[in-house]
Amino acid sequence: MLAVAMAAAALAPWLPAPAPASAFSARGPVPPALLAGASLPFGRARSEGPPGRASQCAASADADADADATGAERPRKFAILGHNIAYSVSPAMHSAAYEALDLPHTYVLIDEEDVGDIVQSDFWRDPDFRGCSVTIPHKRAIFPHLDELSEAARAIGAVNTVIVEEGEGGRTLRGDNTDWVGIYNPLRKRLGDGTGGGGALIAGAGGTARAAAYAAKRLGLDRYFYNRTPSKAQELADEFGGTVVTALEEEGEGSLGGALKEAGATVRVVISTLPAAAGFEIPQWLVREERSLVVFDVNYKPYHTPLLRQAEAAGLDVVRGSEMLWEQGVGQFELWLDQDAPYEVMKRVVLENCLPKEDE
Repeated sequence: MLAVAMAAAALAPWLPAPAPASAFSARGPVPPALLAGASLPFGRARSEGPPGRASQCAASADADADADATGAERPRKFAILGHNIAYSVSPAMHSAAYEALDLPHTYVLIDEEDVGDIVQSDFWRDPDFRGCSVTIPHKRAIFPHLDELSEAARAIGAVNTVIVEEGEGGRTLRGDNTDWVGIYNPLRKRLGDGTGGGGALIAGAGGTARAAAYAAKRLGLDRYFYNRTPSKAQELADEFGGTVVTALEEEGEGSLGGALKEAGATVRVVISTLPAAAGFEIPQWLVREERSLVVFDVNYKPYHTPLLRQAEAAGLDVVRGSEMLWEQGVGQFELWLDQDAPYEVMKRVVLENCLPKEDE
């Protein structure tokens, strides 16, 4: 049975009763075109071009369906899909955005271990279901249940956003990825328009590291991959282009310093996708030499990680995972609704949920 966790009991009346698992069939195996990486229509344009505040997508073929018979905005249903995600800030962030714009939409948390149980539910098939966020462990498991993937989703190998569109041919489920936008936008703001040149040191080799590599490539930054399992880092270098370093020392075989000297390059950005508990820090020689370094830690909790404490103590510019969280959420909002998101509202809600007590 579908497990729907809600931020408030007041949301309960509109939720459909879950259907027996046998009531519907899943969409079946991954279409050959998706497996082959064939060129498919993108999800929505905003996450494909250089990200901006306004959505660039075309109007739906069935635009009138967004209003009811009286002309009022039709309530739409959105959710975040994942497992063991009670901590998620997304329901509060998106719900606040709808309220700020006086939109009747709802956004809930759906916690289910098997993605198949979600796509067999009444919620998924409801005509008012218009999209969802997707998080662990479903970012790849959702692939077989989608009709199309954006270029970003294919390259990163993960979907964090599903957009549901109604057209003359029926319903289309598009998979997209805004995680990279959550990395791209904060870095572009700090690096400026002339972002090309210099390098990005990416620590880690999981799904977020792939989004970081994609964003760094779009920013025109050379990629240097570091992971305790070098073969995993090599996979990223093979797919996104770049150099694997096996040590962060200034000199020596396989070192970051050696790779930079050989390329005549500098590091402009450090992006850590490692868990905060790993205690990752950058070497002091890099701190000394790169005074304009931007340090990005994708963790949004805890607010102060060892890496961020080190960077702030050295006077370096930092980007927290909380900023990534609201930036990717803004991207989702604009993909779903084709209108500007209330940026400051979404930012405020994330910070209210992420700031430690002493910083509130």
